[in-house]
Amino acid sequence: IRDLVERSLEAEEAVDIYAAAGIDKPDISILDEAFLEEFKSEPEKQNLRVKLLEKLMKDEIRVRKRENLQKYRSLEEILEKTLERYRQNAIMAAEVMKQLVELRKDYFSEDERKEEYNLSNEEIAFIDAINEVREDAYDMPFLCDLVREVVQSVKNNLEVDWTKPHRENVRASVRSAVKRVLRRNGVTGDEMQAVQEQIMEQAESLYQDWPR
Repeated sequence: IRDLVERSLEAEEAVDIYAAAGIDKPDISILDEAFLEEFKSEPEKQNLRVKLLEKLMKDEIRVRKRENLQKYRSLEEILEKTLERYRQNAIMAAEVMKQLVELRKDYFSEDERKEEYNLSNEEIAFIDAINEVREDAYDMPFLCDLVREVVQSVKNNLEVDWTKPHRENVRASVRSAVKRVLRRNGVTGDEMQAVQEQIMEQAESLYQDWPR
């Protein structure tokens, strides 16, 4: 089945093979409880569907990862562990699909923090980056104020091609600006260094094509 899928996708026969698997549209939005019930009722298509939806999920992660490195790295790891268990016959196809439905719900739904704290997607990405250093080290009101300052400070120092090796002076300016924001907000010592690195990594990913 794996070889069949790969050959079909390489030959641009994706629409046909998705149709053969009973997947109306090649998009992860189909992953819901109704699809899960239908999946369970058609065991002869399960392995093919798992393979196709694995590809869809990985493609979606690849597209979204630059927007929020920590969030989608986490999803990537969970997905790979689930699929590896499936390959080792530790879990059945139905359990994989159940996991995929849950992952789509958890990772691709609108982030509740966005509305609750009036945050943009980019601000949420920087919050997740900071929390990677030490989760729950800071309360949300503090983080919200901090990342708003961080985002503004970073953008004020960006220039075209700023992530390229020959623009190291621009990167240094961004790094210094981030450091000043952190120090002003009481983030110091080794923790400041770690938080700064996380912020820079997310900034380089998110704003690599600045100003687009």
